[in-house]
Amino acid sequence: MNKKLRISLIALAILLLIGISVTSCMAILPKANMKPSDYDLGLTLEQASKEDKPVLTVFYVDWCTYCKRFMPKLDKIRNINKNDLNVVLINAEAPENEKLAREYKIAGFPTVYIIDPKYDNRVHIDGGYLETVDTLNTEVHRYLNFRKLAQQGLSCQK
Repeated sequence: MNKKLRISLIALAILLLIGISVTSCMAILPKANMKPSDYDLGLTLEQASKEDKPVLTVFYVDWCTYCKRFMPKLDKIRNINKNDLNVVLINAEAPENEKLAREYKIAGFPTVYIIDPKYDNRVHIDGGYLETVDTLNTEVHRYLNFRKLAQQGLSCQK
């Protein structure tokens, strides 16, 4: 094999390896740069409200950096509680959600509610509880425990 052909093949192999490396990295990195609307949960509030589960409802906007940082935590909460709770994302800036955002008095992002159609109940989860998966999960379980008591017809009085 002549020298020029060998150098060309080596250069091509190096470019191929670089291309594979860059592509592999790109397959991992986008998760960190995802917008909230990129998390397709496949469920609307209307659909989720028809099931016999409370709905963890998150009002967001794509430009909000807090919303972007919150989404991976929300994804973990959804996986932890998938049997007891539905999760719905609502883009507060979408024209079709304008009335809903006004009804829930959305003034900051993300805004999180647990909506329970069975008991016509909605509970706002304060932003401080959104900081970690553990604190949010604690609040979710606090609600789920009260819901179990309500289903059993028990009183929470001492």
